[in-house]
Amino acid sequence: MANHPRVDGIEDTDRDIVVNHTVDPRDHVVHRHTHKRVQLLCPVEGLLQLETDLGAWMVPPGFGIWIPAGVAHRVRTINVRTSSLYFKPEALPQPPRICRVIAVSPLMRELVAAAMRVPILYEKASRDDMLMQLTLHEAARQPEVGLYLPMPPDPPLAALCQAFFKSPDQGASPAGWAARLHVSERTFHRRFRANTGMSFVAWRQRACVLVAMSRLSLGDSVTRIALDMGYESPSSFSFMFKKTMGVAPTQYGGAGRRRRGPGDALPSLPG
Repeated sequence: MANHPRVDGIEDTDRDIVVNHTVDPRDHVVHRHTHKRVQLLCPVEGLLQLETDLGAWMVPPGFGIWIPAGVAHRVRTINVRTSSLYFKPEALPQPPRICRVIAVSPLMRELVAAAMRVPILYEKASRDDMLMQLTLHEAARQPEVGLYLPMPPDPPLAALCQAFFKSPDQGASPAGWAARLHVSERTFHRRFRANTGMSFVAWRQRACVLVAMSRLSLGDSVTRIALDMGYESPSSFSFMFKKTMGVAPTQYGGAGRRRRGPGDALPSLPG
């Protein structure tokens, strides 16, 4: 699979880090592609959704996502401005083996902003070089957060999960999924946890939350989302969302008005 054409050239430079800034239109999709380098993709505003064969991640402002070199991924952006840093894998103390979302500290945010002003072919052993090395080391130590929805490797189960993620319904039952897979409910629960590391109920709730974040950022109302997902009322949906994310769903409304910062608490999603 080919590299993303926008960054193919800058990835071939001999510097440890190269950077790129993009502005994407409303609801833009970057189709499945890979990178030669490790990418740290950070939305400055808006919301992005990243998918690989292993799962899906939702990334709001104040956070970033590591994407290992060679990992095929698809990105959906919603009114997003992004900063991307591309690292030579050998330059990182421990290159990521899987995608993961990290919190971006205030220092890291300022370093990324400064790095965006550095020429691609910055002079080695210069101030710019030292700035980029500091950015590298600060990026490598940022803590991981749980904005992740695992997808099972089991093909029949994966097909059900992918269909659910496209149109989540909180009323979906383990019994219904078990019947579609022609297994007992007990076998289904065991199979689901073995494939995802999560219970079915926790996975279903996480999928609803991540899809809701995306739809809220596009301007959908809480009422419409709650009804589409089968909640009894907007208030029951809002209660679930706030319990999970620590903030009301309205904080994500209006095409990404919410600009969550590193100082905001973000609990790990239930597993």
